[in-house]
Amino acid sequence: MKTLWTDGSIYKMDSENSMTEAVLTEGGKIIRTGEKEKLLPMADIVISLEGSAMYPGLVDSHIHLIGHGEKLSYLDLSGFTSIEDIVTEVRKKVVPGQWYVTEGWNDNNLIESRPITRADLDGVIQESPIVLKRICRHVLVTNSIAMEIAGITEETTSPVGGMIGRDDNGRLNGLFYDEAQNLITSHIPPVTSDYLADVIRLSIQDLLSKGLTGVHTEDMSYYGPYNVPLKAYHDAVEENFKVHLLRHHLVFEQMQGEVPTEFIEFGAMKIFVDGSLGGRTALLSTDYFDATGTQGVAVHPEEKLEQLVKLARDYQENIAVHVIGDKATELILDVIEKYPPPHPKKDRLIHVNVLRKDLIERMRKLPLVLDIQPIFVPSDFPWVRERLGSERMEWAYAWKTLIAAGLECSGGSDSPIENADPFLAMDAAVNNVWNPAQSLSLYEALCLYTIGSAKAIGKGLSRGKIESGYDADFTIVNEPLTVSNLAKVSVCKTVVAGNIVYERK
Repeated sequence: MKTLWTDGSIYKMDSENSMTEAVLTEGGKIIRTGEKEKLLPMADIVISLEGSAMYPGLVDSHIHLIGHGEKLSYLDLSGFTSIEDIVTEVRKKVVPGQWYVTEGWNDNNLIESRPITRADLDGVIQESPIVLKRICRHVLVTNSIAMEIAGITEETTSPVGGMIGRDDNGRLNGLFYDEAQNLITSHIPPVTSDYLADVIRLSIQDLLSKGLTGVHTEDMSYYGPYNVPLKAYHDAVEENFKVHLLRHHLVFEQMQGEVPTEFIEFGAMKIFVDGSLGGRTALLSTDYFDATGTQGVAVHPEEKLEQLVKLARDYQENIAVHVIGDKATELILDVIEKYPPPHPKKDRLIHVNVLRKDLIERMRKLPLVLDIQPIFVPSDFPWVRERLGSERMEWAYAWKTLIAAGLECSGGSDSPIENADPFLAMDAAVNNVWNPAQSLSLYEALCLYTIGSAKAIGKGLSRGKIESGYDADFTIVNEPLTVSNLAKVSVCKTVVAGNIVYERK
């Protein structure tokens, strides 16, 4: 059955302001674009856009899909402004004797201007183990009973790639950074595939309502053996959403025999090189401006980092690497230059918040896609200036500079850390009040979530545009997007493989 989509503003995205009158689809693909009068005789079904605007299906290139679903169903700490309120609300949720885990606290927004500590939790909650993850997911705080269960004592040393927090007197304060978090989280009872499937369905339903037709996500090493979340994906993902699964280095080899489907794909090896700026664990080449003697945390020794990249290359695969600090980017570029990805695949650098001119020049010479998160800007400013100092800001959050340098970029939210609404992210990109010189054009912002996200996974010739032969994935909004209406636009329909999978009531 051939379906004709027409009577609206249809943006092809093959160039800025390129449009067509109608789109003919069949079997999940676009078979023709052109004038309505010429395509109408070929159609079995006609769907009127009723004056709305159609774009290629938006794809979030960096999200934690399960975490996004959990955020919808549990206590979200990101809106709280005091430790007292957080502890009070968490106390209401706790079931005696059972672990309670949630996330989102942000010490930059707390009136106490400090992280939560185990003393804050112990004063109110003593009968149940508590884990509260910081908004960046690179730090958690826990109470004494959880530390006892995990066997953490004053003599416990920090693991490689992580740090156990201590107060000014050298005593444990309940904070665990990066790889040290595993000392606690490994004792949390495992979840089931059925639970995860329900969370995935909830997440997908919400993302479809936001106009997203698919995501790139990394969930394969946080919920027990990788086959637990993978089974949940197979159970939950129907023909209504496209999921590209990155494979954490811990399970990368184990997953080599897994067979993709049309709606569940397998991608690059995911590697973390450093942590976050908020937790001062992003790896910088010089000290943090507001913390002399602190330069962040390297998750892996350089030798281990090289071993991981070599392993990916042994399987003819690319890598997707979390790098926030400039030193972290420097370390991974050293390895990529030594072991480039197999042609035509490209490696992906995720975040790249803090760079240097020399790093940008090196990146230009490599087969890379930079996976950026414009929504970080309104979230991280102004406090990030205190972390970095004015001299580093020229090359920080420098999205326009990267695109102007000819580097390919994709766009993601990093939800549940940030809001998953792609229109809010594009608004942050084009209306950058904190650094107007780095504002993107509307077309550049749209490219992040369409062409850029497709290129990040080697699908640049089949996704991200409204062209013959491309996937029939569309995001339909109430009016053409402008610089001024991004934060107010409404999603009318979301179309995946030619089928309407979400429609606003």
